[in-house]
Amino acid sequence: MSNSRNLSNDPQTEEEIRAFFDEFIQTYPKDDIQRYLDLFQHDEHLIMIGTATKWKGWEEYKDAPAEERKRFNNISLSYDWLKINSHGDVGWIAAKVLVIMHFETREIKTPARLTGVVKKIDGKWKIVQGHISVSYK
Repeated sequence: MSNSRNLSNDPQTEEEIRAFFDEFIQTYPKDDIQRYLDLFQHDEHLIMIGTATKWKGWEEYKDAPAEERKRFNNISLSYDWLKINSHGDVGWIAAKVLVIMHFETREIKTPARLTGVVKKIDGKWKIVQGHISVSYK
């Protein structure tokens, strides 16, 4: 028995989440870190997991992007594969991304996997859970 009937995946929702994800990619933490931070749910329910770190709640996470920005001259993401599923005001994303970091005079490109859960809150999509980890393939 298929559970596909539980997914709405309507084209409008998928388009909204794709646009939201593209904004996430474009702002990942650039000079305007506040624009990036505005993409997240700002409460104790936010969960973010990195390759070596996890943050539980907004208070733990809110300074992490600025700290990461300080460690690297520039950091950015691109993606070449993205899957979006949704049901109502909740969506989940899986992507294959490339993390590009500039450290001193070196550029480091690292493939990674990214997953996330987004929720429409007061008419805007917000990240409520995210995970990014280095991929070796």
